[in-house]
Amino acid sequence: MASDHSVRVFFYMGNPQCYGVRAAVDEDTTTVRITLYEGTLPDAPAECTTLAASASLLITTHDPIGTRSVIPG
Repeated sequence: MASDHSVRVFFYMGNPQCYGVRAAVDEDTTTVRITLYEGTLPDAPAECTTLAASASLLITTHDPIGTRSVIPG
């Protein structure tokens, strides 16, 4: 956990010149579910090299994480 209201998630993604990632967060009283969506950038080159880039996002929650489970969506 990075703070009471945030957690950093680590993942692999495609070439960052071609792909972007966004997160959706669904919270309830026991769970914080984080779903990552990867897609082609609007201004991406026509051809992209294949690679797995290490990346991370800092996810901010509405309520403090506390003892809730953080799970993938």
